[in-house]
Amino acid sequence: MYRSSRFVSLVAMACMAASSAMSAAVDRVASAVSYGIDRLLSALVEPFQLQATAPGQEKPRVALVAAKAFVLRFAKRRRPQIHEGWRMCAAV
Repeated sequence: MYRSSRFVSLVAMACMAASSAMSAAVDRVASAVSYGIDRLLSALVEPFQLQATAPGQEKPRVALVAAKAFVLRFAKRRRPQIHEGWRMCAAV
């Protein structure tokens, strides 16, 4: 009885080792094939994609104009006027 359970456990460990080795081999092959397909597709698709401008290549004038407009809006904003009996809101 003792020998048969030992044999079964050895067979089970051998099967687990074989399945682990097979899984690792299949994973390596699948990742290599996937990488090759990705490189092939990128080589075929890349010439037809639009070239995006880098953030540093944007026209700095656009940001400057937006900043100036913000400052002018902020400076023109009327402040609430506080009187003795009432307050006038700037939104009115």
